[in-house]
Order: sequence, then structure tokens, then C-alpha cells
Amino acid sequence: MLRSVSALLSLLSTTSVVLAATISSSPSQTITGIGGSGAWWPHDLFQFPEATRQNLSNLLFSQDGLGLSSYRWNVGAGGVGVSNPVRAPETFYLGPGNYNWSADPQGVYFLTAASQRGISDLTAFANSAPAPLTSGKTSCGANFVTGSGTAYGTFLADVVEHFRNQGINIRYISPMNEPDSDFGPVPCGQEGMKVVPNQRAEVVNGLWNALNSKGLANTVGILADESSQLGQATSGYNSWLPQVSSKVAAIVHHTYDFPSDASYTSYINSVKAAFPGKQTWMSEICCSLGNADGSGRGWSQGYDPTIKNALMFSGLVFQSLIVAGETHYDFWTLVSNGIGCSPLNNAACVNNPNSNGWNDGLIFYDSQFASNRNFQLYLTKHFWTYKHFGNFIKPGSQRRAITGTGATNNMIAVSTSSKYFVIAMNPTNSATTLTLTFPDNACGVASYRTSATEDFARLGAATRSGSNWNLALNAMSLTTFEFNRAAC
Repeated sequence: MLRSVSALLSLLSTTSVVLAATISSSPSQTITGIGGSGAWWPHDLFQFPEATRQNLSNLLFSQDGLGLSSYRWNVGAGGVGVSNPVRAPETFYLGPGNYNWSADPQGVYFLTAASQRGISDLTAFANSAPAPLTSGKTSCGANFVTGSGTAYGTFLADVVEHFRNQGINIRYISPMNEPDSDFGPVPCGQEGMKVVPNQRAEVVNGLWNALNSKGLANTVGILADESSQLGQATSGYNSWLPQVSSKVAAIVHHTYDFPSDASYTSYINSVKAAFPGKQTWMSEICCSLGNADGSGRGWSQGYDPTIKNALMFSGLVFQSLIVAGETHYDFWTLVSNGIGCSPLNNAACVNNPNSNGWNDGLIFYDSQFASNRNFQLYLTKHFWTYKHFGNFIKPGSQRRAITGTGATNNMIAVSTSSKYFVIAMNPTNSATTLTLTFPDNACGVASYRTSATEDFARLGAATRSGSNWNLALNAMSLTTFEFNRAAC
């Protein structure tokens, strides 16, 4: 049985603690992707020098960088009524069947960069239908119009078909990102369209029919409904999901309620009971202060680039993959200008917390770049901790449960045909050692650690002790241990 956080903290009150655990011989779930979203930073980063744009693309999509396997591209609705141009991506839509394919060069640039670097899970997601199709003829502060499902679905299917014909193999469409809000009133801070629960089946049906007419229904999956919070999602499911569950590839949600383990488990159990066989995905979270052990987390403004906050967010990844047993995890914007300070005036400010910024990115840039020409990219500890998940938890990896007295919900083991990777977090101020037993042959290769003083530092392999392996977990750190599935 897994120990509670309080019990574990008590055990780790000394530096000589050694805990034991065992990796299961049976897989728990198969991972489909680890990634994040391309909203809304492409608007700004497209204006950066080409060398910087290429560098950013490598930081996000190559194995030398985060090594993401999932990328969510924002299909713009035209930004009508949106006051912030960064959050108002251009739309391809000119009218029914009439498109401007040169629109949104910013978003298309980074979508193409992700595709060229082999990202396997590309999702097109929309915050709103194009303005002419909404109740207010705006891209925010408006509702989905009952009866427009065919027109909206046709638009999205046409967009995906166009880019697939260009060699960009978009695999999923999310037609209503956070349908619980219209983000109004106009002028709005971002795009958004409210879709009440009893309208959501029409959105899915309209899109599925359009995909089916193009022969894409079995190739491009529909993700829905991406409600902001778990409670909002479950309260609306009965109004629409039973009608279209066979047409939905995965039931997708956000976790802006920052659920407890108990409430997250309750959500998963209720979905499994109502829709057996359907996967649930976590596709958006950001913006919390709090401590490394997860205490104090919740929606809040504030910029904290330190290991403390990075470990807190790592705990959220562990929660979705281990407690909820989900197969897919996406962070929010990946890149942000919400530093909350001026790096040119104070170079050290990017490394220190402040109350003006936001924890909504992994890579940051100067919000005043257009006037001061500062094109520097700033990597926080969040980048380096998320790299552990992106680099080592790949599509097709199988999670193996870790059990025993030393097992916690802050460690995960995944296997491939030739490797084991064990990612373990120590959110306390005391070092400890985990003695781990494998179900078959394993041979330590290397370890990689991120801490207050290390950024994905490559270190030596775990050490062997008889048939067990000793994994050193430094205080306030996240460490990945790599093993070959073979005898040494």
C-alpha cells in the first residue's frame, strides 16, 4: 500500500533512510503522449530571428530538448472581439468552403516544426468557431449556435484535411476547448465559445460526419469536451456523451480545480463505470504557486521559476499518470511572456519568484521584445523537470506499478521492449535511497538529475546490491534512472 505524504515526510526526517519497493511484472497502462500547447506564443515568437525560432523548435520537439511527443495547435477563430492580439489567431475561414490558407503563418510555422521533428500526436484544438458561426458573430463572449454543427464540423475537417495533404498528419481534433466559458464579455482577453452540455453532441456529430465524408473518421480522432474542471466535466456528461461516446477517441479534461487524489480517483471511477473502455486524457494545466510536496497548490498568479515550484508541477504529472492512471498528459502554453519583470533591467529576475508574473510556461521570453529587441529565451526549472517526462515516457511505453514500503505517488516506472526508466521525485529536504527490485533482468545505464543546482545532469547508473538496485534520491530533486532490460 502506498504511504501517505505525511507518513513519508516523517520517514524522511533523517538522511539515512533506505526504502524498498518492487516494480510490477504487469503493465498498468500504455502511454500515448506527453506534450503541451502552442497557444498563444506563436504570435510573438514568429517575429523572432529565424535562428531563435529554430532553437525554440528544437527545445520543444527534439530529444535534446523536451522531447515532446504531443503538440496542440490552436485553430484560430479570427480574434473578433478579442482585445489581446497575441490571443487572437487568424482564421482560415472566409465562408462556407472558402478559405485563406495563408492565414495564421505564426501557428502554422510551429505546427510544421513539430511535424518535421517527428511529433507523433498532433492535435488541432479550437477555443471558438469562426466568428460568423457564433451567436454574437464574435470569437469570444458568444455561444455555439444550435444547428451550426454541420458548418462548424465541415470547417474543422477541411482544415485538418488541408494540412494532412501537406504532409502534416494531424491525428486529433478538439472542437470545443473549455466549452464551459465564453471568456466574455467583449472585449475579451482570449477567444472562447460557450457550448452548453446539451449542444455538445451536435458538435461531435457535425465533426464526425464531416470527417467520415472525407474518409478520415477512422484516422483522425475527436477529443471532447475539455472542460476546465473535473466537476464541470462530470456534471455535463450525461447530457451528451452517451449519444456520441463511440465517436469520441478520448474523454479529455483539464484540471484547473487542482483535484485531490480522492476527487481525481472518483472522477476516473465514474467515467470508467459510465463509459467502459474509454481513455481519459489530461490536456491542460498551469498557473499555481505552492510547495514541492504539493501543498498550497491552486489557481493563482505568481512567477516561481525555482525547483520548489517545478517539483510541485511534476507532482501533478505523477498524479495524472499514477493516481488517475491516464495515458496522456499535456501542459498548457509551453512558452510564455509572463516573467513579471524586465530581464534587461535586472538579469537575475528571471531566476527569482515574483508576484507579477505567471507560472504558465516552461520557456519564457521578454514581453517587451518588440521595443527592446531582447530575443533571449529563458529556461526555468519547470523545463528541466518536464524534460524527464518528455524524454523518457514515450508513446507505447508501459507504466509498471511500483509497490512496497518505499513506493510513493511521486515515482513512476515505464518499460519499452529494451529499457526500463524510473523517474522518482524527492520533494523533501532530506536525501534518501530507494532499493528497487525488478521483475526480470535489469542493468543500470545512467541517471539524470534536476535539482536546485543541476539541470538534467547526466550522472552514473544506479548501484547494484545483490538482486536489487539502489537509487539515490537527493533532497529536492527529480531523477531518472535508466536500465537496460538485460543482464549486466
